[in-house]
Amino acid sequence: MKTNPRNIPRTEADVRRARREGWIEGIRLNEALWLLTLFDKYPEVDAAAVWFDVCAMTKSTDQRYMTAADVRNTLREEYGFDLLGGPSKAIAHRGGSP
Repeated sequence: MKTNPRNIPRTEADVRRARREGWIEGIRLNEALWLLTLFDKYPEVDAAAVWFDVCAMTKSTDQRYMTAADVRNTLREEYGFDLLGGPSKAIAHRGGSP
């Protein structure tokens, strides 16, 4: 019987590392999509300034000045924009229905 050379035993640490790397790649893709959309569809917007503002807000969350829940609540309460779903099924919509 032949052994599959690609069948490599994985540890729990390997799985955790792969998941973390997948999340990071997903976040990078999301950032790139947002910036590309701003550059392509909204040339009147200074996308670089938006990016620097996003980075500043990210630092604020890192330093615990605000939380992810604060950001979602502000979007909902001040702009009527909800982010729904879990990490793999995020849905965004305005108002009461998608």
